[in-house]
Amino acid sequence: MSGGSSRLWLSLCVAAAILPPSGMMRQAAAQGEAVAVEPADLVRRDDLVGKLVSIDDRVRFFQNHPRTGYDELYLRRTPIAFHLPPELRPKSAPRAPGVIVQGRLTKDNDRLAFDVTSLTLQPSDQERFDKAVGTLSAKDFENRKAWAKWAEKRATDFKDDALKKRAQTVEAEALRIEAETKRVTIDAPDEWLKLAEEARRRKVPEPDPSALAHRAYRAKLANATSVDDLKAVQAGVERFFPDAAKDQASGAVPLGRWAEDYNNDPAAYRSAPVAMRKPLDRRLWADVVGRLLETQAAHDVQATLEIIGRAEALIPERPELIAKLVDHAQTQARQNLPSLRYAEVKSIGALLRDRANKPDAALEFYRAWLKSQRDRLSATDAEGRVALASRFEELLQDADSARELLEKAWKIAPGSDEVAEAFKLRNYRRVGDDWVRDAPLSPAPGAEAASAPAASPNQGLRGKTPEEVRNSLATEPTSRSFVGTKGRLIEQWIFVDTRQKRYVNFLLSPGDLKPRVISDYFLPRQGL
Repeated sequence: MSGGSSRLWLSLCVAAAILPPSGMMRQAAAQGEAVAVEPADLVRRDDLVGKLVSIDDRVRFFQNHPRTGYDELYLRRTPIAFHLPPELRPKSAPRAPGVIVQGRLTKDNDRLAFDVTSLTLQPSDQERFDKAVGTLSAKDFENRKAWAKWAEKRATDFKDDALKKRAQTVEAEALRIEAETKRVTIDAPDEWLKLAEEARRRKVPEPDPSALAHRAYRAKLANATSVDDLKAVQAGVERFFPDAAKDQASGAVPLGRWAEDYNNDPAAYRSAPVAMRKPLDRRLWADVVGRLLETQAAHDVQATLEIIGRAEALIPERPELIAKLVDHAQTQARQNLPSLRYAEVKSIGALLRDRANKPDAALEFYRAWLKSQRDRLSATDAEGRVALASRFEELLQDADSARELLEKAWKIAPGSDEVAEAFKLRNYRRVGDDWVRDAPLSPAPGAEAASAPAASPNQGLRGKTPEEVRNSLATEPTSRSFVGTKGRLIEQWIFVDTRQKRYVNFLLSPGDLKPRVISDYFLPRQGL
């Protein structure tokens, strides 16, 4: 480059990277100077003909003609020739990668040209970008964003991956600075969320958009006071992290030290390994849903049982929440034990035993409910005592209480067919006005295991369903019989062996889903 060209380079690069492109455009408009437009607009907008405009582009080449020298300039993103006046023509082709030109677009017939009035040579986009960002104050997020947008546009147009990566880094930095400046605003979580959504739209690399969304939604979760608030937070989390609701596998991933770090500060998401991001997304969603389910747990026991079912289906990784909801259901139930339906009692007991891992609490709950039912019986209610006897047997395997209830029922209604049938099903026989139980017989000594059904009363048939009995005994009954009374159905299975008969009695009461074994005993075959 000649001395004149070098001086031109030095003089024209003084203001090369001080204002971002948007700032230069606003300044030019305010001063009535050239307005910056995209190079491609020169051939698309007829309204630009005759106007003073500014173009910022990379240089394709300077055209040299024998008599006039370097009098034309061609840019990368427009086919138009830029005519240079004598005072702007370099003596040799400048090696500047970029240029800002000002002038007027002209049109002769259908041919467009550009008469240059000002020319400013520029360094490489990367150098220009770094120099511009380097002059900004530590809190100047607006100009960082403007320059990042400029660099990303150039990177896309020129397929410059290095520039694009650098632009994304600066935009992420601007995002963090802006989020911090809005930390003290009244609507800080909403501001953070808007920034996160804008960053997601602009494809700012992760983890910055998601980290800011976590910060926003955790703040919203902390401030939520109603079911509607929590539903809104849940919907927002599911929009931003659409995989979190169904990603139960990530819910099972141990978070290790990241759980504590995240609890202390959601910003820890940004530092977490890539493998921890989906589990942390799931963690956020599960926290929101858990709070929502707890808040929805109503005073109605049935509603709480339904919520427990939803919790088991939605967030199985939270057994402590399910146990808490079970305790809540039990507390509600105890407030009005007598009104509980039998199906609800069994559900709560099963949940205490299997989900809360409190078998003793389940038995105590059964005892409390059975006592409330017994206390409600009137002095003349024989049928109620017959029904309650089965409940004592099924829930507590309490044969003594069942006998007491049946004996009281017989005193209330001596000669009752229903009470008599209840005694007979339990292997009692009538002796005068009393009922005497025949001792269940075991298979004969030395008999082979195959000579009789495999299970005995002590092997746990009581409480089993027909399907479970089939699985336990691995055989079908020889015969079946059914007795229906007062809405209750008794089904008897009889297994006949060479020496004895086995009787397995099922009871299906209103509210039960399946019949269950209430008695199981052996009797010798008559005539042997």
